[in-house]
Amino acid sequence: MSNAASLIEDAGLQQELRAKSLSWIHVAQSWVSAPIEKDRLSIDGLQIYCLLLLARQVNCVGADLVWISAGSLMRMAIHMGLHQDPDHLGGMALLQKEMRRRLWYTILELNVQAALDSGMRPMVTSDDFDTRPPLNLNDEDLDNEMQWDSSKEMSLAPTRASFQCLLATSVVLRLESARVINALKEEPPYDRVIHLGEELASVCRNATSSIDHHKSVAKGLWPTEFPYSWCDHLHRRFLLCLHLPYAAKAAHNPINSYSSKAGLEAALYLVSLLDDEIYRRLLLVGGGMFRDILTSGAMLVFLELITQLENESSAFVKKRNQARREPLLEDARNLVQYAQDRLWYGETNVKSYVFVSMAMGQVDAILSNSSTKDAIVKSATESLVVCHGILRSTAASLLSRVTMDTNVACGIGCDAVAMPSIDDINFDFMNDGNMDFGLAGSWFVRQWEDKV
Repeated sequence: MSNAASLIEDAGLQQELRAKSLSWIHVAQSWVSAPIEKDRLSIDGLQIYCLLLLARQVNCVGADLVWISAGSLMRMAIHMGLHQDPDHLGGMALLQKEMRRRLWYTILELNVQAALDSGMRPMVTSDDFDTRPPLNLNDEDLDNEMQWDSSKEMSLAPTRASFQCLLATSVVLRLESARVINALKEEPPYDRVIHLGEELASVCRNATSSIDHHKSVAKGLWPTEFPYSWCDHLHRRFLLCLHLPYAAKAAHNPINSYSSKAGLEAALYLVSLLDDEIYRRLLLVGGGMFRDILTSGAMLVFLELITQLENESSAFVKKRNQARREPLLEDARNLVQYAQDRLWYGETNVKSYVFVSMAMGQVDAILSNSSTKDAIVKSATESLVVCHGILRSTAASLLSRVTMDTNVACGIGCDAVAMPSIDDINFDFMNDGNMDFGLAGSWFVRQWEDKV
């Protein structure tokens, strides 16, 4: 429920569930962080941990520190042997094998995404595991005790596991890319960057082709664009981050011009995700990997715009290129509005909005042949006034809804809320017959009841 709250169309219900999600996330974090880890070394425990790390990013609760927790999750999975393919671990039913494979590749995905955001290297390489990617089977097919031959290629027909299978095929390449992007001691040779970029671009093209195939043959399987946007985002952000530092140098070093083109293409593709109404809701409230459109993509969009305008020597050239540049200008304006909207949805870091506002001011000044310095100062001042008004409004709204406890230091914002205890939360709604925890089993509810 914490992961899905931000996707709800009803603004009032979304706000209510997001407020409750903060307490749920803190309680779950307390459970996974308890000293006796053996109680949580189970498939169910790892699944809950995965959902928790995703919920922290979706709800922006310690999202920038998920890499630390992902390391703990990875070690727990290795301790349980998930890094070894179940075919090497004795007789298992198909359901058990596929659960282990799906869970391992989910943990790998969380790990590589968190590593990219934190600027750290992933804690695992392709030499550290031999678990094969999950099979392209629907959940109901896993109940069949027939032993599938996993060495044979499975059907390419779309299933609910197709997107994880698609991500799993590129996870080794993305692990390598994250190591190159976050290299500590020395900058990798540019030839290697180009080679990795071409491989990542090929993966993105294959993903797009697979997504188009899914849309054409299985229209009822996924009723919205959300899963397609999600899959595209998790792929293309690696291409953006790989080329970003070299694209920034392209204006002074033409050798890096390839990165400028490839990075801008990836950035514009990510900006287009804002057109997906449901996925946009996630991008408005999410932290961690859901903020890279602003932290990385916006930089390349404005860098390209400013470079183009500064290289146009006459008003005639600017007028001639106006129509060609208009889509890029529209994307830039959308980024400014998106940054402001994030503030209304609870973002407390105003730097991104101030930056894109100043960059937009510089672009407008160049287009109107006015002073860029004055325009940048004016845009910075106006954006700070807007931020001040939004933050004051948000604080007043929170204070009107929350009864302040004088014994607890409470903060305003997603990452600064009071830590609730289990006694503060009513879990009766879990037993009303409408909640289905599936594989988690009834033990999940009982353990809370025992402590209340």
